[in-house]
Amino acid sequence: MAYTLHKPLSHLTTFSILLYFTFSFASQNSHHGFSILDSNFDPIFGDYTPPSPPPPPPLPHPPSLTCQEGLNGTGSLATTCDLNSSLVFDGDVYIGGKGSLNILPGVNLSCPVLGCAILINVSGEFSLQSGSVMVAGTVYVVSRNASLYGGSVINVTGLAGAAPPQTSGTPSGTQGAGGGHGGRGATCVSDNTKLPDDVWGGDAYSWSSLDKPWSYGSKGGTTSKEEKYGGEGGGRIRFDVVDSVDVSGDLLANGGDGGIKGGGGSGGSIFMKAHRM
Repeated sequence: MAYTLHKPLSHLTTFSILLYFTFSFASQNSHHGFSILDSNFDPIFGDYTPPSPPPPPPLPHPPSLTCQEGLNGTGSLATTCDLNSSLVFDGDVYIGGKGSLNILPGVNLSCPVLGCAILINVSGEFSLQSGSVMVAGTVYVVSRNASLYGGSVINVTGLAGAAPPQTSGTPSGTQGAGGGHGGRGATCVSDNTKLPDDVWGGDAYSWSSLDKPWSYGSKGGTTSKEEKYGGEGGGRIRFDVVDSVDVSGDLLANGGDGGIKGGGGSGGSIFMKAHRM
């Protein structure tokens, strides 16, 4: 339920409006692409805020799996398809049709491969019922209505694909710092000859898309020159729903644990769009 509050314009509101116009003016006067000249360079400390990278390429749309043969379900994606057995995939999956898709209680759809995408595009209803789990690098659902029952889980933790072009949130060096994403990753000083100001976490790279987050998280730093330790970045979850979405389950897009020899990966992205939630 939305509420409208009426009160006098405060100094904070005035500042927010000024800040909005400042950002709007800056964005309108930027005519080129990825450049350090767009960043907030600090000549004293030599640090800068990296500009946002270009958007990721569109998701692939392989031919849709069928309800019965491809998904071992009952019914048809042209009407209603019920999935009643768990499946493990080793590559991108596209499920599309003019009907509805129901993932029944206790069923798991899994593609535990970095960056693997499960894409669902149905004209009717989508439901992930109690005790059901979806695991992938990207889970993208388009439907008229969507219901995620209590006890259901969509988990893209630590399954990020490749970093966006022209950037990486993975910190350099062997200090084992955290991966960056919407902000810089956490610093970690394991060398007592260095100062905290000399060590940085991974770069931020998704500022231009924070209103519609759709970037993978990034891998954490390592403490070894030989091994790439560090947790993997979080994946992506997106729902484009025409009418209503009911989320009683869990959506997880955390970064992976770096353990004792690496930094943690940064979290991924969750974006939900619907007329009613």
